[in-house]
Amino acid sequence: MLAGAKILLVDDDPVMRELASAKLTEVGYDPIVAENGAEALAKIRTTHIDLVISDIEMPIMDGFQLTRSIRRDRAVSDIPIIVITASDNPQVVERVFEEGATSFLAKPINWTLFNQAVMFVLRASSAQKDLTAARDQAEAGAKFKDALMSVMSHELRTPLNAIIGFGQLLGAQFDKQNDPLHREYAGYIVDGGNKLLETISDMLLASDARSGPIAINESDTTVADVIAGAKNQLLKVKGAADATVRVKLQDPEQVIRCDRVLMSKALSKLLENAACFSPEGAKITIGAALTKSGELAILVKDEGPGIPESKLEEISAPFTQSNMSLNRSKEGLGLGLPMAKAIAAAHGAQFRLHSKVGEGTRAVIVLPAGRIIEPKAADQSAA
Repeated sequence: MLAGAKILLVDDDPVMRELASAKLTEVGYDPIVAENGAEALAKIRTTHIDLVISDIEMPIMDGFQLTRSIRRDRAVSDIPIIVITASDNPQVVERVFEEGATSFLAKPINWTLFNQAVMFVLRASSAQKDLTAARDQAEAGAKFKDALMSVMSHELRTPLNAIIGFGQLLGAQFDKQNDPLHREYAGYIVDGGNKLLETISDMLLASDARSGPIAINESDTTVADVIAGAKNQLLKVKGAADATVRVKLQDPEQVIRCDRVLMSKALSKLLENAACFSPEGAKITIGAALTKSGELAILVKDEGPGIPESKLEEISAPFTQSNMSLNRSKEGLGLGLPMAKAIAAAHGAQFRLHSKVGEGTRAVIVLPAGRIIEPKAADQSAA
């Protein structure tokens, strides 16, 4: 029970108003009365009301009209409404809920259960308001984080580009001076700047994926070009450049319509995960083949420790690794799988992840048949 809750009783029967007011007052509620819907609506707009209990048949404005008017007024539309009816016609009850009633009571009123029904509706309304407030707070927080990430990404890129650019100039100058030690130091500056810039780009892409499908720049390219782009990006990753990557393509010249840069990024993230979490000397396989239904399945398979089935869904969330403690042995933001999944979704593709502990992991992106370009169509496009 919400002590002191203001409850508006709307009924043209003075006896009914008196009885209901007495019952509500007995348990600590604060009843307010109105003789019809029009009077009730005026009070609702000038007084805070926690619950409306309204008869259906009333002069000037009946219960149906009152309920409809409350639900259409955004300022008071969340007020719960209990409608009282003497009709046993199911269509009347159905219409009550169509107009927006929260609950209903049948006449003659069971006064023993009356306050219990009121308490139930008030509690449900309070819980709903708490949930709505929590949701609004969470959405506001998410919007703030996305906006902050976007602004920070923009603000950080400018100084980072300067750091990388001048680091490269210093490296070139030290080369001319035959100073390998300081050339190495300059290389550390450039590598660190590039890594941070790549991290910022990944975070911004992850932020974009949260707010809707990622925008893609489509063009016709070959599977081999996409895979080559993925391998080139992998070479830039510290600790992954020494990985042994085997490429198995059914048709390297198969033309697909996609965003080549983003698709290569998605595959490079899968390769990076495979390289970083596989033992030294393990072989990683990336392959592509058409399925019987005309789709293109692109597979990245590793010989790593595998992932428990219970954690497969968890690690697909942003900023998640199987171990995200500060003393973890593997670097990274945990954006690889979520990013690959988001890029696949932007292409209308499926993303599948299969893993068994001790047997490695398989990540598969399945491009829809509509993105597979037949040889004749590709030739005509080139012409």
